[in-house]
Amino acid sequence: MTRYHSVSGGAGSWLAAKVDMAAHPNEEHRFLFADTLYEDADCYRFLIEGIAHLIDRDVSNVLPRASDFPDYRVLGEFDIATYAGNPEWRAFLAQLRADVAEVMPELTWLVEGRDPWEVFRDRKFLGNSRIDPCSKVLKRDFLAAWLDVNADKAADIICVGIGPDEAHRYHVLAQRQMAAGWQYEAPLLGTFEGDIGAFVYLAKAGIERPRLYRKNYIHNNCGGFCIKAGHAHYQNRFYADPERYAYDAMMERKLAEYIGKPVTMLTDRANDNVKKPLSLDEFAERMLAKPQFIFEYEPGSSGCGCMVDYEEAA
Repeated sequence: MTRYHSVSGGAGSWLAAKVDMAAHPNEEHRFLFADTLYEDADCYRFLIEGIAHLIDRDVSNVLPRASDFPDYRVLGEFDIATYAGNPEWRAFLAQLRADVAEVMPELTWLVEGRDPWEVFRDRKFLGNSRIDPCSKVLKRDFLAAWLDVNADKAADIICVGIGPDEAHRYHVLAQRQMAAGWQYEAPLLGTFEGDIGAFVYLAKAGIERPRLYRKNYIHNNCGGFCIKAGHAHYQNRFYADPERYAYDAMMERKLAEYIGKPVTMLTDRANDNVKKPLSLDEFAERMLAKPQFIFEYEPGSSGCGCMVDYEEAA
């Protein structure tokens, strides 16, 4: 039996693996990371350092600092029809994957080859709060295909980092995967560690929490970008990461022009009776006009649940 830990670069999936490894010390544990190629640089640092701590491995010779990474953005003017990410960024990640594989083969670092914007462009569909082609293509389907070839449905267990506040997501996931023949577990559900949360345990381990959390993001996925996030998330992004926000807004604008429709991730809430698109450019104008208006986060309201959600794009 192998216990596969689906790790996202988030603190929750790290703690879930830690709890499960303590509960099953004599079993083989492996780690699966589906990379969107759009993660925050410090997410990769945390991914490597966190797993190395769990398996007691010295990775000092390959552990990068966030400042070591090139810019993930494509700077200057470009056509989204031929967009393929920043080649320097992707070459750096390819070398990092190879280096990490040499010293930490327990981690399988999966890459479909595109980032979310490439998926939106290729499908001519921008994801939203209900439908997430990016995660479906780059994470769920890609990971499922890998498991079908490399794992044993009859014996292996897939562990996910779902905490108590997202138990409903686990039940949906477990039902779907059980129907497909897989065994899924959420090690944090019903545990003391799950109730306490990961940050206490990271501090005890001497591991710095990922910087997106330090910037008040609720999740550490996709570089803080998320089509399922709401107004509160993007307000925080506007102030905490203005360069990233501006890049998202530009890509949204380019995609709308490419598709030929005014597609947006956000929805206008000004009139509860009429929903209409709200671009990141327009949302930024509203925040600048009324900087005193603050959206409040609610637990789970802006986090990344797309890894276990299954709405299908048209």
